[in-house]
Amino acid sequence: MSERVYEIGIVGRIRIDAHSLNNEGAVGNVTEPRTIVLADGRKTDGISGEMLKHIHTKAFWQLAKERNTPLCEACLTLRPEKANKNPNVIKISEVKGALNEALKCALCDIHGFLVEKPTLSRKSTVEFGWAIAIPEQFYRDIHVHTRVAPGEKGKETESEQMIYNRPTRSGIYALVSIFQPWRIGLNEINYSYVLNDEERKRRYGLVIDSYKAMLSRLEGAMTTTRLPHTSEIDGLIIKTVNAMPVPLITPLKDDYKEQLEKIIKSENIQKFDSLPNALEKLDELKTYQPYKLGAQ
Repeated sequence: MSERVYEIGIVGRIRIDAHSLNNEGAVGNVTEPRTIVLADGRKTDGISGEMLKHIHTKAFWQLAKERNTPLCEACLTLRPEKANKNPNVIKISEVKGALNEALKCALCDIHGFLVEKPTLSRKSTVEFGWAIAIPEQFYRDIHVHTRVAPGEKGKETESEQMIYNRPTRSGIYALVSIFQPWRIGLNEINYSYVLNDEERKRRYGLVIDSYKAMLSRLEGAMTTTRLPHTSEIDGLIIKTVNAMPVPLITPLKDDYKEQLEKIIKSENIQKFDSLPNALEKLDELKTYQPYKLGAQ
């Protein structure tokens, strides 16, 4: 029998140049980049956890459809309502039964949902923090762009120039993410599993492959004209094989690897120093079985 894995953590640094993945919004014709203020008052660049989770979710959805993994009616079209628009869930008044029905959908199970009636929710099994630029290693600029647009109504032959301002950002970003395989298919009302071991393992593999997809190419805001240039990536994949949480130490600290190596046994740490190496280490995790509460 393959070894079980309770939790998996990914911590590392990735260099992303000339991107505009996540922004605060627009003021007039100027798009404002994200800004993070650290505890010591330093300001730096950031990419929200919501953006990173969206990238992983979309990758999971694409892979799930390709592999004929069960998805509910809403998730088949990647609608944000998820289980709240699943007719098989909302017609069940008993909460435990409604949750069992919702967990049949792989996307609802893995990435969580909120249902208004009956009132129930599921916390995502995959979590992301902000990707935070190392304060001394990021750069930002606002670029002026112009485009020709049709002139005033009734003057189709005329044209006018539109001016807009877009940010471009480059930096080395600290990444943190947690995956909780032990919660796959788990009804957290009565703490029983509604999926068999084979289906739990299949969904576990989908999550790992979704990590591989998102690291291979970051998709997000403005990638039609600001496709990120990703290069260096290095860090640690850490796991726990019993019911202990994976410790996280931010890669904002230069010695984060050394500190984690003092906490976690060496056999539960996989180091990576390039994208091919990271994908290889993620593949190695597929030999594990998701931890099961109460399993002997």
